[in-house]
Amino acid sequence: MQTKLTEEQIKLIKENEWIILSTANQNHQPHCIIVIPSRVESERIILSNIQMQTTIKNLEENNKCCINIYCAKESDTQIKIHGKATIQKEGTLYEEIKNDEETNNLPENLKVNAIIIVEIENIKVSKE
Repeated sequence: MQTKLTEEQIKLIKENEWIILSTANQNHQPHCIIVIPSRVESERIILSNIQMQTTIKNLEENNKCCINIYCAKESDTQIKIHGKATIQKEGTLYEEIKNDEETNNLPENLKVNAIIIVEIENIKVSKE
């Protein structure tokens, strides 16, 4: 069972940009959202919460999540990541990501409300 992203997989995820984050509430009602990762590391993926209301609520009730990346242009590879998420609204990492996102990427009227840190538990890779 793979539990860490390889350098090649990290590169594919960064080049792909868009990923799908799937969550479920305590009643197992699924919810999916397209996001751009703020940071991709071998053991975790960090996302910025700007307007994710349902996703945050779901993760507060049930911290299990799934990230799906389909890299059609690069290699026709699908990467599915299962993990546990934590939400941070303060601290050094939060401030670092918040300042980076707000300085470089966000329109003035939007701000980072929290970060979601997905600790990777399992990775499944398939190629078409």
